[in-house]
Amino acid sequence: MKICMIGTGYVGLVTGALFADRGNEVVCVDNNPQVIETLNSGKVHIFEPGLEQIVQDSRRRRTLNFSTELGPAVKKSEVIFLAVGTPSREDGSFDTTYLNQAALEVGQILHHDSGFKTVVVKSTVPQGTWRKISSILEEEISGNTSLRWAYVSNPETLAEGTAINDFSKPDRVMIGTYSEEAFALLKELYHPFNIKRDKIMRGTPADAELAKLFANTALATRVAMVNEFARIADLTEGADMDLIRRLMCEDARIGYSFMFPSPGYGGSCFPKDVQGLVHQSRLDGYDPLLLSRVHLSNEAHKKYLGERVAQLLMEKVSPKMGVWGLTFKPNTDDMRDAASVPIITGLLNRGFNVCAYDPQDRKAREIFGGRVNFVRDKYEAAQGADALLLLTEWKEFDAPDFSRLAQSMSGRQLFDLRNRWLPEAANRHGFDYYGLGRNYPLR
Repeated sequence: MKICMIGTGYVGLVTGALFADRGNEVVCVDNNPQVIETLNSGKVHIFEPGLEQIVQDSRRRRTLNFSTELGPAVKKSEVIFLAVGTPSREDGSFDTTYLNQAALEVGQILHHDSGFKTVVVKSTVPQGTWRKISSILEEEISGNTSLRWAYVSNPETLAEGTAINDFSKPDRVMIGTYSEEAFALLKELYHPFNIKRDKIMRGTPADAELAKLFANTALATRVAMVNEFARIADLTEGADMDLIRRLMCEDARIGYSFMFPSPGYGGSCFPKDVQGLVHQSRLDGYDPLLLSRVHLSNEAHKKYLGERVAQLLMEKVSPKMGVWGLTFKPNTDDMRDAASVPIITGLLNRGFNVCAYDPQDRKAREIFGGRVNFVRDKYEAAQGADALLLLTEWKEFDAPDFSRLAQSMSGRQLFDLRNRWLPEAANRHGFDYYGLGRNYPLR
């Protein structure tokens, strides 16, 4: 099948590369010449495990190409995906400017085309967007009797760091369309990823839009809830949030997914989708009280943790803080809404000296600049530190050499904001361990 993918971010590039990997002919289009130049050189401009090799293999087989020219790509394709960014505005609403523009340009091209075309919105959008995009396309295509077209909402279900596996082995594939012909086409396109069992679910475009937002807000709510309980456990004598969490998650109605204390959610999905859903709901006449508090709770949690860490070290003059992990989660270089930003910024503003290590620190360096001393080894980050702060649970941080840390650090405080380490092991080596809601006795 011939496919045009508009947008080469996490969603567009992964989706285009995986379709090409299964033998489809894919052209990924982006209006940024530098990005296209990078991709045409065989490199990728984002960090996603396994993606670069798939891009290189597909380019070698000539099933994947990259271009800045939208017209030729749209005209030669049967399916046109819109996978452009829909970032948050300051008021929390989705900014669909890029999506609207992409739809406008596609409509203008299709006005002079023929046959049957399927336009698929892959971007995450506020509820009701399908009407706006459909009207833009209809207005531009109107008058062309040689063309038939259909609209599909097909939200992505990818998580950064596991996107290749998520796409190859999806939990579900949501296809929202009123067109039988378009549904059959998308079903055929997804067939290689749907062989073991049928994971394709069909509804209207509105169904697909809201299902995507429902999933992300439900997971964001779980994150906010477990973090609030961790803060309650901090204030409850004898409480251990790790045991509390496991006891609760063993309830078959609840489960373990996204039920782990953390510094708070971040990335491109949860913050944007929660705020965007609430904003659009208010415009539509309903104020979702619970969901409106989820994001506020998440941001308050980040502030709380930064203040808690600072208070335990403020008796020192210009304390040195070693930091392990900066990205919002492991296996990505994404820093969007990362908890590390407000936490570390707060420490810097209080006079802390911060030395940090992250396996993918390129974007973090751009954010913090010279205010943070970036190093290339985790133990170098802890050298001479008064305290060590774990912010991102990269695998290489899971089994620290506490003896080595004890010899190299000046202080004895460990702040495990992911609850990854054994408190008794840390304390046995002379450290004061602080987790989230884990009231372990100090040494």
